[in-house]
Amino acid sequence: MEVQSPPQPPPPDPAAAAIAAAQGWRRWLRVPALRHNLYYLIGIGGSGAGVLVAQAVVAHRLTPTGNGEATAVLAILNLLYTASFIVAAATARRVARQAAGPDDPEWLWPELRRRALRQGFWLGAVMIPLAPVFAVVLHLRAPAMVLVAIPAAPLAVMGGTQRGFLQGRHDFGRLARNFLLYGGLLVTATVLCLEAGLGPASLPLGSLLGMAAAAWYPHHRSRGAHPMGAPGWQLLGRRGLARPPGRRGWIAGMALVAGAATPQLFNNFDVIAAKHVLPPHAAGLYAGLSVMGKILFYGTSSLSAVMYPRVAAATSPVARRDLLLRTAAVLLAMDLIAFACYTLAAPLILRVVLGAAYVGDAPLLAVFTLGVIGLTVVNLAVYYALGVSSQRFALGPAIGLPLLLVWLFTSPPTVAGFVPRIASALLVLAAVEGILVGPKILHPPPGTLSAVDVPEHDVDATHDRDGIGDQGALDHL
Repeated sequence: MEVQSPPQPPPPDPAAAAIAAAQGWRRWLRVPALRHNLYYLIGIGGSGAGVLVAQAVVAHRLTPTGNGEATAVLAILNLLYTASFIVAAATARRVARQAAGPDDPEWLWPELRRRALRQGFWLGAVMIPLAPVFAVVLHLRAPAMVLVAIPAAPLAVMGGTQRGFLQGRHDFGRLARNFLLYGGLLVTATVLCLEAGLGPASLPLGSLLGMAAAAWYPHHRSRGAHPMGAPGWQLLGRRGLARPPGRRGWIAGMALVAGAATPQLFNNFDVIAAKHVLPPHAAGLYAGLSVMGKILFYGTSSLSAVMYPRVAAATSPVARRDLLLRTAAVLLAMDLIAFACYTLAAPLILRVVLGAAYVGDAPLLAVFTLGVIGLTVVNLAVYYALGVSSQRFALGPAIGLPLLLVWLFTSPPTVAGFVPRIASALLVLAAVEGILVGPKILHPPPGTLSAVDVPEHDVDATHDRDGIGDQGALDHL
């Protein structure tokens, strides 16, 4: 009697498996928080990669001395770009408030643009007398390079308005393209300027072109003024967008400025101090370490950027705390992975990215990365505090920045003495911010202090304006 074997299952269909995998990704992409993090990470990652590639090209093509000059002037532009982060944070919170209603906040753009042009003009005027001062502080062999800071000032304000507007209306797709445009043009212009023989000035000029593109893209539709009495009219005054009234409003405004500026100031003052304190060759070597370490800061900034408007919009203290804890867990994982890579493979990474001249300082890369990890914690704490309308965190930079300047500008003139100073300063700042912001995490303020009063379950579903509605995400993809 013949024994029949049990029926065998049909062989797996590769096409069906691929379709199932694609559907799994599409289901994940229906979650706005994940999709927005992905968009922002792609954008800021591409922008940071553009900066890294441009600086790596400059490091390979120029001597460490020339690289130090180029990177120092770029740090001045990055400090100016701090204004863009301040403007972006203020704009995002204001637009998010308008986006909480049923109307598209596009009608706000003309007034936001006019204010950005006005503020950028005054910032550029301030830079005219400051540019020679920067040239003296940085010991530049070609002082004319620092003149790029004058047009960079209004571009920084306009670019910050663009990015804050997109962030506030949850349009992270176009925000990512804005970042990518900056990074791509930075690399292209820097390489072309190097080929033209412009030397250290190539990197600042490339950054200036990228800032111009970020200030221009995207072009928004002008819908004129919002009718009086419609949702959001309370944001307007006789001369446009109303300013915070009274003493409490000024305190809140100053806290916003301090919060948006804190990570960027601490992220760029070190290169300026190094160029002033260290010999030209050593300053160039430190600039390479700084570039590599700060990849971690820019690579994790998407987490805080996506968390910020959601914390501001959530009315439940539990929802705010959950948003922070989930973000902090991802941040910790990314920090540990970067630290392990830089600890185990620092010589190889420095040789490939920057060149053999930078390998001798490889042991210091892990030390510097510890400080950058502290800065990522500061960035997360600051944006959480901004989201819950807390001002206590501003005490950290108010005390820490002057101390940092004294600490760095009195450093021994060696890279081995300078790196532990900046790392220790950033770790101390992280501890101070933890003490200041910790009580708000353990005992968050009531929902009435939220910047946007909408139910937390509506934060994603109702106000997801990046071009992919939650219910229609599968069809769109």
